[in-house]
Amino acid sequence: MREHATPVRARRRQRLALDQAPAETVYIVRSGLLGIEASPPGKHRQLLELFYPGDIIRRALVPDLPGLTLTALSVTEVWRLPARSFDSLTAANPDQIGQTQKRLAEQHARATLHASIIGGLSGDERFASLLIELGLRLGMRGPAGISFDVPLSRTDVADYLSLNPDTLSRITSRFKSRGLLQHARNGHTVLPAWDALVEASPIAATLQTLHAPSA
Repeated sequence: MREHATPVRARRRQRLALDQAPAETVYIVRSGLLGIEASPPGKHRQLLELFYPGDIIRRALVPDLPGLTLTALSVTEVWRLPARSFDSLTAANPDQIGQTQKRLAEQHARATLHASIIGGLSGDERFASLLIELGLRLGMRGPAGISFDVPLSRTDVADYLSLNPDTLSRITSRFKSRGLLQHARNGHTVLPAWDALVEASPIAATLQTLHAPSA
């Protein structure tokens, strides 16, 4: 598939076209983190879904919402190719069909889980769940705990978790006082007590299944 795709490197906050006439475009994430955002008229921007390396993004699978954009949340590399080419290449390889279906099923499960997090968990539980997700996806284990550079701004986190920024600040302070979170330097986060963080989220086991490094 690499031979038929155009590699695209996007800087942080760069937007990638979702609707490209006359044909749909498919993106395959190679590195970095992307997000689907929507901006309904008169409403605050919403960060709806996160995409990690290996994920497949196509417009036909994204809800038709106002102000829909695909944004690089960190320096990102994707492969871009027409949907017709992606579908024909996938159909020609039985192994690729299975891998693609598995990946899309995992992405759908993650999106469904995120909706349940927003609808059913407290603010503290939402924040713990996001830290677990980022730790699994981006973290490196060291003597101080699991550490990673956070690609999301405070506004991104508040939008993604559907929290008021002031509420998020209070939650962050509580997590620091409980020893669950440390900010080592600008944008760098350490999770010093992973087991305690896992206990703070009622859906930690599901997160570990969906966001395991091998997923």
